[in-house]
Amino acid sequence: MTDGTARYAYEDDTWFIKLAGDIRHPLGPALNALLDRALAEPGDSRFVIDLAEAENIDSTCLGILARIANRTPPADATRPAIITGGGDIAELLLAVCFDRLFDLVDSADGAHGPLQPAPAIAVGRDEMLTLLLDSHRRLCAIDARTHAVFRDVVEALEGADTPGRCGGTLS
Repeated sequence: MTDGTARYAYEDDTWFIKLAGDIRHPLGPALNALLDRALAEPGDSRFVIDLAEAENIDSTCLGILARIANRTPPADATRPAIITGGGDIAELLLAVCFDRLFDLVDSADGAHGPLQPAPAIAVGRDEMLTLLLDSHRRLCAIDARTHAVFRDVVEALEGADTPGRCGGTLS
């Protein structure tokens, strides 16, 4: 698998975020910072997430993407969209109930400007632990099925600093 990358473009009140390769938690801080920036923009931005070239996406990055659906859009706003590319990624998104949060489409036209790389962000252990925990709590909140799947992960992360529990390194 190839290392994951995050690139983006913003034009006409739409954020295009393209994730490619193996999308795992080390990319999480950069993706989270990009969403911090996007969600802080004034107005009612649309979001299109392109996963067509993603080989895999882990639960941490899925939880970060769920932030987009957690914002309060105006009543007439369109739902954020995810281009799945079909196949395994589409099945994964359905398994974690992302069809409740996003419009899932197999393909779409690439009508956006040049994509810029999301800047790499270095974080410490505590910041990464918080990011992991927040991401998995977001996944638990989608519905009862995702709560059952990710509940143990949340409990382990909550006890990460307790001796004898899930301590150690986050790699």
